[in-house]
Amino acid sequence: MRPTTRHALQILAVTGVILGLWQVCLRGFGWEARFAESNYFANRIRMEEYLFRGAAPKHVLVGSSLSGRLLPEYFAGTGLSDFATLGLDGSIPLVGLDVLGRRADLPAVVFVETYLVEKDWGANDRLLIEGLASPGTTLAQHVPMARASRRPTSLMYSAVKLRKESGGGGLIETNAPDVREPGPAMEVGVPSEALVAQWRERMQALKARGVRVVFVDLPGGEVRMPGPRRSPDLVDRLVSEFGAARVDLRVEWFGRGWKPRYTDGRHLDAGSARATARLLAERVEKGM
Repeated sequence: MRPTTRHALQILAVTGVILGLWQVCLRGFGWEARFAESNYFANRIRMEEYLFRGAAPKHVLVGSSLSGRLLPEYFAGTGLSDFATLGLDGSIPLVGLDVLGRRADLPAVVFVETYLVEKDWGANDRLLIEGLASPGTTLAQHVPMARASRRPTSLMYSAVKLRKESGGGGLIETNAPDVREPGPAMEVGVPSEALVAQWRERMQALKARGVRVVFVDLPGGEVRMPGPRRSPDLVDRLVSEFGAARVDLRVEWFGRGWKPRYTDGRHLDAGSARATARLLAERVEKGM
């Protein structure tokens, strides 16, 4: 046997042993990343978690990075315990709905974050969908060790991030619950007809398959009660046309005299995200 061949076999053998030990660690310790060092891999984690599970969860939240902070475990012990999050960093709700429809079975309720509902597809959105048809996705489906949530760099990043944000309850009492400080009235944009047509198509498809849609306004940097919209927005139109529901959790926060905490001025910290998850579950239990 040539030295180069022997060395190659030795390298393969060592690699196999390392991969085997890594697989044992992943299974034994239940290691799984919730966050990743880049938007792409963070989104891969959420998409794979939804697509590769045995049965569709009963409740799914789709949206942007705002809803990506509402981890499924935050809903544990509530009426929304069977929960998955397709809040995709730097992306729009339409992408999450596209991923949603790639399963043969669908959730009973889809919560749609309203932020970026009126934003059209971009290059990053198309990249995410194209990636689902890649050989890497097929490999990840059959080999759990190859999934984005098992990448060593994602595991380390997620552990540091979760530890950094683990403190604090996320609640600050700012005023009596019956005192409100409304912000300025919100301007409403005019979405393109093509985008409206896409939304109507998605809503009709979900309705035809018996999926209930609930639009959710999440805190996204506000520090006081937002003012009313000057006119109906696209979400209002969809709610009216398809009999969907809309829940404004910002009203819940500020109506109780609370002020959410943000990690960067826009995204909820862990404590506030937990509280938001509980508020959503509470509204659903009360019939919204």
